[in-house]
Amino acid sequence: MRGSIKGAASRTGERLWLAFANLNMQQKLLIVFLTLVCLPLVMISYASSYYYTKSIKANTSAYGTEMTSKMLLKLDDYVTDLYNMSAMPLYNKDFLNWLADPETSLDKSRGMDLYITNLNKIKPDTVSVYVFDNFGTVMLNVKTGGKRNNLDQVRNEWAQIAAQGDGKPMLVSTQEVSTGKEAYYAFSVIRELKQTKDLSPIGFIVFDTNITAIKRQIEDFDQVTKGKTVLVDDRDRVVFDSEGRLTTHDLSADASIRKATGNEGAFPYEIDGKKYITTYAKSTLTGWKMFVYIPMAEATRQATVTRNVTLLTSAAFVLLALLIAIAISYALTRPLSKIKLLMQEVQTGNLDVSFNQKYRDEVGLLGRHFNIMVTRIRDLLEEVKETQTRKKEAEYAALQSQINPHFIYNTLETIRMKAELNDDEEVADMTFTLGKLLRYGVNHGEQRVAIADELEHLYNYVALQNMRFSNKYTLIVDIPERDLALPSIKLMLQPVVENAIHHAFKQRTGPGTIRIGVRHEGGIVHHCRERRRQRHERDPA
Repeated sequence: MRGSIKGAASRTGERLWLAFANLNMQQKLLIVFLTLVCLPLVMISYASSYYYTKSIKANTSAYGTEMTSKMLLKLDDYVTDLYNMSAMPLYNKDFLNWLADPETSLDKSRGMDLYITNLNKIKPDTVSVYVFDNFGTVMLNVKTGGKRNNLDQVRNEWAQIAAQGDGKPMLVSTQEVSTGKEAYYAFSVIRELKQTKDLSPIGFIVFDTNITAIKRQIEDFDQVTKGKTVLVDDRDRVVFDSEGRLTTHDLSADASIRKATGNEGAFPYEIDGKKYITTYAKSTLTGWKMFVYIPMAEATRQATVTRNVTLLTSAAFVLLALLIAIAISYALTRPLSKIKLLMQEVQTGNLDVSFNQKYRDEVGLLGRHFNIMVTRIRDLLEEVKETQTRKKEAEYAALQSQINPHFIYNTLETIRMKAELNDDEEVADMTFTLGKLLRYGVNHGEQRVAIADELEHLYNYVALQNMRFSNKYTLIVDIPERDLALPSIKLMLQPVVENAIHHAFKQRTGPGTIRIGVRHEGGIVHHCRERRRQRHERDPA
């Protein structure tokens, strides 16, 4: 499997290289430029943008988590103030005595009403304060809108919660409160009130606080993040939703709620196709969790602007560099294109072309050598033309020269016949032999002949020399019969023998012997010559 994948990759690489190799020079230069310059620039711009965006996301997550924890601490401080407010009646003996007294009097009613009214004024967002005794009496102070419509229904529920607290403050999550005039969302703090002497329960107090107290803590941060904030209680019911759509809803099935398993953290989350950076923190006081959903687009807006500016700037530089590359590649390849056109002209037979060499670079040197080549071709053509002319002249001269040998042959033949008619055999033989020599030497046929033909010519030559010098020379041929058919250059042996006669025997009066033989060395045949001089027919040289 690996071998087939490797082979396919190799074939693909070969095809790509072949396609690249078949491009013209200008296209190759542009591709190389884009690969070596533009591609790294684009990759660097993309990498810078990617890591900058990643850094922004990480910083936003860290900042959002930190701010979520701080906002939750502020909310804890506010709840702590409510807890302290609920404990204030425990330090007022008159209020505790009035609450424990089953009798009703005008001073008691006025005193308790004044005290409850003052408690309700401490925090601007506390809507109402309810005090219940063990005798079924309820005393309350409501800022606006009137008391709850469901006060009788929630009284028993509050009593159970107060008893569970056993003197400790109990926090009740947000509920929708309806009055005769309006409806609002409020969360409650409940505390059971006890006698300081024997700690016996004598009633309980309830503070209803409008969720605007939470909204003021969060809305500034939401304006910065352009996101939304959700506060849930320990049962994952919504205490506060900055958008106002999910308040009191159960979010236990929500994926982002289930994902928040620690005390604080951050993670990416998507809602309705929109990406968010979600940060959360858990309160150690109330057990509530605050979730802040920061839109990814808002968090990375500056990074996106920076990325777009970087990419546009890079694109502008790439475009400018590409235009410069096109101009440079055109300037570099234009001389090559000119040489190509000139070569095509030469191919058609037009040699009256020349490359205008302006620079001393490689292309200029190539053009210079092209000019030299064209000049050399013109000179060679002139030489060929002149050679052809001379050849024709030589052929004409050879044709003319053929007349003279025939005339000489005929004349020699006439002389021989007259010598025979006059019974001069010696002159006739010399004339006949000389004619054979002339025919062999002047013949314009093959320039290579067999050794046998060359020996026959050599015998005629030596015969003529012996006629001149009274049989002074003896020619001995020591060549095997199998070598007689070997090819030889025409008139190769006569100069050898003639040289021997001229240098060895010219100044001697005695006879001489010339021996001709051959020697084999591997696949090569060499001729060898031996000369012997004799004095008084006894002293061999």
